[in-house]
Amino acid sequence: MPDAIKVTVDPIDLEVVSEPYAYMTFRGYAPVIDVSVGGTSHMLYISSKSISVALDPLVKENGDKFVGLKLRVKKESEEKMAPYVVEKLS
Repeated sequence: MPDAIKVTVDPIDLEVVSEPYAYMTFRGYAPVIDVSVGGTSHMLYISSKSISVALDPLVKENGDKFVGLKLRVKKESEEKMAPYVVEKLS
């Protein structure tokens, strides 16, 4: 299982390489997707509202598929609960 990627205020360019699936955490199941960052596999949690709301139109535009999306992801600020900022890369 790939390591979870830590999203900070520094932008991360990634490509989605899986559809969402449930991953067991100490709090129960959480939705995740596998992503590639510079050729390295990671897992990205997608349970927060800000990332879900940002991803939804991009997924719809991509034929209702997560796989193949190329994104730049970061946090809006350094606050723990800061919303995610998601941009589609070409």
